[in-house]
Amino acid sequence: MKIDNHSFEVFERNNFVYRVNEPGAERVKDDYVSAWTRWKEIVEASVKESGSRNLMVENTEHWQNSGNLRRRFWSRIKDKLLQDKPSCIAEMISKDNLRVYLEWHGYKNEKLHEERKLHNSWVESVAEWVQERGINQAEYKVWTNKDPDEDYQNYITLEVFLKNYKVKSELMGVIVSDSRNWIRIGKVYPKVFALNHENMKKEMGQTIYELEWLYKKATGIPNKAVDENPPSENYEEDEVRDKKDSVLNNKDIISHIHTYIKSKGFHYTEEDVINLFLSIKTKPFVILSGISGTGKTKIVQWFAESVGATEKNGRFSLIPVRPDWNDSSDLLGYVDIQSKFKSGPLTKVIEQAEKNPSLPYFVLLDEMNLARVEHYFSDILSVMETRRREEGNIVTSTLLTKEIAGRDIKLPTNLYVIGTVNMDETTHPFSKKVLDRANTIEFNRVALRNLAFLEESKVIDPIAVQNNIFQAKYLHLKDLYGSNKKLVDDVTDELEKINKSLQSINAHVGYRVRDEICFYLDYNENSEFMDFKVAFDHCVLQKILPRISGSDIRVENLLSELFKLFTGRVYVEGQDSYEDEINQAKYPKSAAKVVQMLRRLGSDGFTSFWIS
Repeated sequence: MKIDNHSFEVFERNNFVYRVNEPGAERVKDDYVSAWTRWKEIVEASVKESGSRNLMVENTEHWQNSGNLRRRFWSRIKDKLLQDKPSCIAEMISKDNLRVYLEWHGYKNEKLHEERKLHNSWVESVAEWVQERGINQAEYKVWTNKDPDEDYQNYITLEVFLKNYKVKSELMGVIVSDSRNWIRIGKVYPKVFALNHENMKKEMGQTIYELEWLYKKATGIPNKAVDENPPSENYEEDEVRDKKDSVLNNKDIISHIHTYIKSKGFHYTEEDVINLFLSIKTKPFVILSGISGTGKTKIVQWFAESVGATEKNGRFSLIPVRPDWNDSSDLLGYVDIQSKFKSGPLTKVIEQAEKNPSLPYFVLLDEMNLARVEHYFSDILSVMETRRREEGNIVTSTLLTKEIAGRDIKLPTNLYVIGTVNMDETTHPFSKKVLDRANTIEFNRVALRNLAFLEESKVIDPIAVQNNIFQAKYLHLKDLYGSNKKLVDDVTDELEKINKSLQSINAHVGYRVRDEICFYLDYNENSEFMDFKVAFDHCVLQKILPRISGSDIRVENLLSELFKLFTGRVYVEGQDSYEDEINQAKYPKSAAKVVQMLRRLGSDGFTSFWIS
């Protein structure tokens, strides 16, 4: 929906006095009413585009006031349950610009000092908001109720507000000096921008979605109650919209995913689902290994489908890997003989993910080690490591350049790649470069007697989960250290003990592995999923043990040392059962895997993490 010039031109006048009995009054009335009606349609459409089920247009001021024409039109958007609160999300249009911003409209009631103080408290949460919503700080403006509405050139950018202490102090002084004042934050779109934008209702809807987090803060509503339904190009056809996750925490979401997968007849524990979720959040590249037929492909498909990402809406894609893939062109695309770029299967998904940054996209690389992963996937892995924050957004280096693809293409932060692998004579092993950059989750358990789902009549519907649920909160250890120093210290102490043994075969872990284990454990702790030892056990199993392989005495000594480290017992070769040692181990899953690897070394003369 485009905004036409008439929406701004109606305010281009010197005289705003309106008298019904003056010549030409009816024409002026028709002119204003038509622009006002159009404005109301735009506002309603933008709220719908925001994806929220709780927000509504509480009021749009009339086109005239006490015989005077309005110098601007403005609308108040509120939560259905918060209509009595003076805080709101406002949309306003004047001759110069269009604004979507956090506003206070209780200025006529001088008794609302505490409410106004609560409203202004959004300032204390703005840094958290930038991180939670992935806000582009350069796009947002900050100003007070004392600033003139038309002079948008003088608004302070959010970037300056957060980084320049002097500027921030001066602005905050406005509310400190007079408790009747308040601070606004939002986007101010110049007239020329609004007229040239192809779909302003969607642009406005995105801003409403972003501001809703702060709006709830300004009304005293806790974060978990914030509606997480951002705008989407698939809004009209997305069948999972009605099952929103607005009041669900991470535990609720995991419980839903687990129940959904169980209803499809696949027997995985809730801990399995938690582990997959935490692995994806830690790094958007995960490897699933195990014997054929254990449902590795299906668990990814049902996981994605349970949160609203399906093949139908294009947010889940299965890409079978071919044995003849030799470079990234098979996955990303190539320039043909006519010098035209032909998008590969992954690039097509990237292009869709770019259009819907608030929604998660999942790609399943099926049997990814049929070809050498380092040959066709190394470019993606390298670019994935360049993730960084710029103006509040997570960005990467260029994956495909303008010279190749016609424009610079980067890895979107809402894209998650999961690869399934089998280990047999037809597949290729992984290099440490690949293993360092992924959590390797093993699925080998099979419960053939799990037939209860055949008698289950209840249908589990997907729910709409947004990208912020999966998106990484930390990119560098420094991001975490300030808020959870103890966890970082505890993890480092444990890894140093393990590294002493790993150094014997030059398999010790580096900074990347340490950092990602810390991130995994912090996400786990924040959601109260698993005990620290249980979660750390997963990390050792997925990030450390896959690095170990070989046939000489050094590998045997290393595995024996790890067994003692994990269980507190000495490994006795040839023992019938190690069940007691494993059950009492500090890290039982890792201990069981070490026993398996030692037995294989004894019987075959060679061992590795992988079961073939």
